[in-house]
Amino acid sequence: MDFYADESGNTGDLARTGPALDFGGQSVFSLAAVGACDESEISRELDALRKKHKVQSSELKLSKILRRKPEFALDAVQLVAKQRLPFFIEVVDKKYQLAVSIINGFVWPPYFNTEESQQTVWLKNIFADYIYNRVPHDVIFEFVQCMNSPSNATVGSYFDRLKACVVEDPHEVAQGLASQVEESKDDFRIMIEREGENAHRRFLPLPDIGKRGQEVWLLPNFSSTAHMYARINLFLKGNLNGCRIFHDEQAHFDEIIAEAKAQAESAKRNPSEFWPPYSDFNFEEVADLFFKASPESVGIQLADIVAGLSMRWYQAHLSDESETEVLDRAIDVLLRHTNRDKGIGINVVGPHNMAQQLFGVAGY
Repeated sequence: MDFYADESGNTGDLARTGPALDFGGQSVFSLAAVGACDESEISRELDALRKKHKVQSSELKLSKILRRKPEFALDAVQLVAKQRLPFFIEVVDKKYQLAVSIINGFVWPPYFNTEESQQTVWLKNIFADYIYNRVPHDVIFEFVQCMNSPSNATVGSYFDRLKACVVEDPHEVAQGLASQVEESKDDFRIMIEREGENAHRRFLPLPDIGKRGQEVWLLPNFSSTAHMYARINLFLKGNLNGCRIFHDEQAHFDEIIAEAKAQAESAKRNPSEFWPPYSDFNFEEVADLFFKASPESVGIQLADIVAGLSMRWYQAHLSDESETEVLDRAIDVLLRHTNRDKGIGINVVGPHNMAQQLFGVAGY
């Protein structure tokens, strides 16, 4: 089986957002992969839909379709369901990803804590929700500035800023945060003694290196690619030999996406340790990754429609938009064909209240 992947929403460095945390007007990122044994069958089905809806364009782009021919988009999703094509969707709330990164660096740094468990993940989610919902944008933006100007001074100052923001709140989560931040700052002092001027790097996300040698911080497509790939591995029960992944061509981030795939393949862990549910990071075999221009692949064009609908659906509900019927109908089709045990469905990296709003279930 081959898999066709495309993204929706700005894929750039989250450290490039402004103080309003608007991420250039695209606060949500999505990545979708659709599996198929025969791309020519998808081509025939989509050609029939083109005739039905009188779509003339040779390349299907959701941004145009949704505005002019929304029923075509709905029929394309019905095609995924009718053909029982496996789909793997990652939706990332970019502000939430920043909140998670603050927790992982300044509240629960990985170098001084016990191994990950279901309990630690649960606590991190609660802390991340607090930061997402209660911490002012200017405090989160100062974390962004730590990535843009990484140093011991900026990181040390952020420990103080974050603690000052939460310590006056009597809420038990805020008090837990304040205590953890204070302990983590002690860890920071220890790390300065050990590593000197490079100590701050232990408390910031690991940057990727762009094609011009620049540091690139927090690309949502990196973690999304790794997790999507692990979900495909679960779906295929580890039998990836001969499997191909065709990703829409990436002028700037192809090497970083390939690195995300490679890191997923090398992330073997003890089965007794905590594992993300509905994915398998123990790779016994590997798939081949190719980048292909979307006009040359109807599979990628179908993935573009699925990714775009998912991104716009989350964004519409995040913004409390009134007109969401078309998006809700499309996503409802996908939700009815979810199979979590096989990794098929929509994984939302977002706060608890959005999981409840969108799915009616707890997010933890």
